[in-house]
Amino acid sequence: MSMGIIAAMAAALAAGLIPVLTKALMLDGWDATTILFYRYAVVFIILGLAFIIKKERIRVTKKQAVELVAFSAVGYGGSTFLLAQAFNYLPMGLATMLYFSYPLFVVMMMALIFKEKPNRIKMIALAIAITGIIFLMNFSLDLVNWGSVLALGSGLAYGIYLVSLQQSSLKTLENRVIIFYLGGLCAVFFGIQGWLFSDNSEFLIPSAKGFLLTVVLGAITIFVLQMVTFAIKRIGSSQTALIIAFEAVVTLILGVVLYGEPYNGNTIVGAGLMLVSVILVSWRTDPDPLSIDH
Repeated sequence: MSMGIIAAMAAALAAGLIPVLTKALMLDGWDATTILFYRYAVVFIILGLAFIIKKERIRVTKKQAVELVAFSAVGYGGSTFLLAQAFNYLPMGLATMLYFSYPLFVVMMMALIFKEKPNRIKMIALAIAITGIIFLMNFSLDLVNWGSVLALGSGLAYGIYLVSLQQSSLKTLENRVIIFYLGGLCAVFFGIQGWLFSDNSEFLIPSAKGFLLTVVLGAITIFVLQMVTFAIKRIGSSQTALIIAFEAVVTLILGVVLYGEPYNGNTIVGAGLMLVSVILVSWRTDPDPLSIDH
């Protein structure tokens, strides 16, 4: 087994832990704003120290700075916020599976906005994804609630971010530079939001346990980014994207094992269909990865 495949598998396993730790903090009384503020602050600080130690230049143009602000407020930051909020209404695994609809939103936006005609495989993937969502909803309208809306909205927001990133001047920057700036800007946005609106006592004075978990969250975020970057260099973006798709399965399994989240045959079938749809959409030959760490 190549080191690239091992790195991609490690990234998928680690990324699957992010919703698990987020849920643990929420069960401990933290709200989404507080969690994301500390998570992104940790990402910003760790990457910043790494850049300082290595004496790397990470300057951006004025245009790139404006795009970074927009992406952090709407796409990247908005996506993680909506997904965390969805955990209040849906099982963590189900919400994460619905979030993984983002590749299909990318396909639809590229077709509707940029007139990129989807090929037969992408159309099949879209149909499979819709069928998968119906199975995940257990053929019932009971799960069509704020949770499913927020989870799908998270996928839409991330899809918008990816499409915008592909069309922006940021695509010339390294992923870790983008994440560094997005982490800092998201920390500022969630910090302001928490200061003005959060009634969580943990916001300004976090508990030792909570602070430790957010540090781990930030470290995992950076680890996933590094592993994905390494894997892409070794085995290419298409194969890396296929392996990373199993992140959602990891989260689904851990949700059942650790939190006793409900599941049945429809959940398993729906998860499998969503995974197949993501794999089909991710099966690309161009050098750009479908997504970066979220």
